[in-house]
Amino acid sequence: MQPRRTSKIIFGFILKLAALLLLNASFHQATGAVGDLTITGKVSDAAGKPIADAIVMVYHAGPTSGYSLFCPSCYADCGKRAITDANGAFTFHRLSPGLWFELFVAKSGYEPKFVEKVVPAPDAPVTSTLDARSKGSDPKQAFRGRIVDSSGLAQRDAVVQLVGALWDAKNTTVIGAIPGVDPIAVTDHDGVFEIDSFSAKQVLMPSASGPPVKILVSVEARGMAGAFSVIPAGLERHVITVSEGAVVRGRLVQDGKPVGGAELGLIGNPRGGWGANFEVVGSPYGEIRIGTRPDGTFEITGVPIPGNWYVYAKMESVATRGATGNVACATKQNGKVVDLGDLEVKPAYHLRGQVVLSDGKPIADGMRVTISSEKAFDSQTATLPGSGSFEFVGLAADNYSIFASVKGYSPPPMAPVSVKDKEGRVHTYTPPPPPLPIEHNVDNFVIKLNPDVSSPAKTAAASKPGPQ
Repeated sequence: MQPRRTSKIIFGFILKLAALLLLNASFHQATGAVGDLTITGKVSDAAGKPIADAIVMVYHAGPTSGYSLFCPSCYADCGKRAITDANGAFTFHRLSPGLWFELFVAKSGYEPKFVEKVVPAPDAPVTSTLDARSKGSDPKQAFRGRIVDSSGLAQRDAVVQLVGALWDAKNTTVIGAIPGVDPIAVTDHDGVFEIDSFSAKQVLMPSASGPPVKILVSVEARGMAGAFSVIPAGLERHVITVSEGAVVRGRLVQDGKPVGGAELGLIGNPRGGWGANFEVVGSPYGEIRIGTRPDGTFEITGVPIPGNWYVYAKMESVATRGATGNVACATKQNGKVVDLGDLEVKPAYHLRGQVVLSDGKPIADGMRVTISSEKAFDSQTATLPGSGSFEFVGLAADNYSIFASVKGYSPPPMAPVSVKDKEGRVHTYTPPPPPLPIEHNVDNFVIKLNPDVSSPAKTAAASKPGPQ
């Protein structure tokens, strides 16, 4: 039985290798052959001193124009590494044309950093400055892990990012950046990583007795679905298994004809995040974006399983044509293809209105109004003229949030709400305005703002729509 299992593993590896080769071939066919393009740069510390032996890695890539047909880490150049020399210099050779690149820079003893959307150019070297930090003296305060796939193979160059932390027996939880804890780590050739908690006094938790006892991390390994894991502090290395996920594919059409060059999004149904004690609320996964080919087809790889999702055409790419609405689907098995068939762009609705200041003043230059879908991770933003008038088109039937960003003004405050948690503690907060249902064209929509007394206003509530 063992030889048969080994043959199955080898056969699976060959299939994955063939898929990668086909992916690279498709990409180069679309963008041209690999050119002799280079990215050069220098890594230094805050004092300008060169940092030798820093790792610089191509983390993500994407097209400089149009929408990507592949996941950001699926391009042939992703995963390339360079080590800085004694002068802190590095070079990447023979990069693919027509792409921007996101670089990840790391060195032990320094805060790691991303350098976003670098376009190869001979006269534009990259500069990256790393800030030094001290390490924790107690190894029991570190968070250790190893990333492997479902076959137990180590995942090199996987990026592990801090999502949140939990303190002591009171289960105090903070989601977001944590001062005193490494924000990011990258795995070595054995799939091993370490996140240090190097500050005994946590800025966000001054009442805590010390560093957090657990952290929540997200994991992105090339060619794999995203994953989350909780890691306890200590000497033990926590194993995190990632999988290839499922594939969601389909075709975008309008009146039976393909719609190429558009962008689609995939988001969890329902959208969510993390609560106290790292409790999952809805789907915590971020949006995945992908472009359509000339024949309207699309393929979204690395979709986590199991999961429920919405797929939709992004408003900014099809609003003048119409909208698809949110198409629901589910992923259940690794490697399984979920075929959505044709997603049709249909006529959609518009929203026309005006932002009105209660003091009668005109809207200052550069102010904006934004409308966001409640289900999809999708929005449109319009710049306001002095009159405050605006229009949004390509709106599918859905609930929306709409808010104006006008400096010095804010909406009438909502009534505060108090709730009790599981421990009986009372929390009071100000809820957001209720969502706006759009099921037909809306005109004469008014957003009223009042002068802000204490601080510059950033958001504004929406009033009820006017008569048609």
